[in-house]
Amino acid sequence: MGKISFFFKEAFGSLRRNYFMTIAALVTVFLSIVVLGLVLVFVFTTNELLGDVEKKVQINVFFKTDPDPTPDQMTALETEIGSWTDQVESVTFISKEEGLEEMRETYKDRPEIFENLTRNPLPNKLVVALVDPLLVDAVADLIRQQDPELKVLDEVNFGEDTAEKLFTITGQMRNVMVGFIALLGIVAILLISNTIRLSIFARKREVEIMKLVGATNWFIRWPFVIEGVTVGLVGAAAAAATVLVVNSYSVGKLRDLMPFLEIPLGAVPSTLVILVLLGVGVFIGALGSAIGLRRLLKV
Repeated sequence: MGKISFFFKEAFGSLRRNYFMTIAALVTVFLSIVVLGLVLVFVFTTNELLGDVEKKVQINVFFKTDPDPTPDQMTALETEIGSWTDQVESVTFISKEEGLEEMRETYKDRPEIFENLTRNPLPNKLVVALVDPLLVDAVADLIRQQDPELKVLDEVNFGEDTAEKLFTITGQMRNVMVGFIALLGIVAILLISNTIRLSIFARKREVEIMKLVGATNWFIRWPFVIEGVTVGLVGAAAAAATVLVVNSYSVGKLRDLMPFLEIPLGAVPSTLVILVLLGVGVFIGALGSAIGLRRLLKV
């Protein structure tokens, strides 16, 4: 316990004595982690928005119109599809009357479209929402496989080409965002590590004296590691608080300015962001101290 208390006393005393380099390291950690945190917020929000876009991919199951299937036949298919709970989130039946009413509402500015209608040309249909939009092709095939027995389907449609392009684009965007985070993380590590190394190098003579009086490498190393961890933790904590405040403020402003844009409030997991930023700060602080001391300990 005596050694541990000595290490902490020495570390915090050194932070006070070398306050200029301490402030420089803190500012570097703070700015680097803020940028990293804002990118994380952007990635989480964008990923949530991409997920919402993907969820709009649904399967439209159109029934035959000549003749119309019986209510029991349509209910049987609806019940069967609804039982696939691992793949299907919900099944909604839309009658031909409801479909025509929706169309009239959509084209209410062009009533002439409906003037010459002598009958309802629309089919009854089912709208199938999925647990995972990527399952759309497999579920559509599964629905088609029910028809040889029921013989009530006219078409099973989900816009194959559009869905495939959408999944390709969202997949590529996610890969780009992950790569950008990795690149930014490496840059932050290098920048903060170099700042801490400069702070340690400024005390080169202090390390040399400790070596000459017989101090072991680990005895010298621990106070510096504690310093690095402290700087990283304090800088990252301030950065995490700043990122969450900026995110909350920005989302509120965007919702006021663009109410038509569906920005998910819960897209950013605050606890996870805080833990990631604190972890990065501590890791970089310890790593920077370890790297910075490596050369000086070869005296």
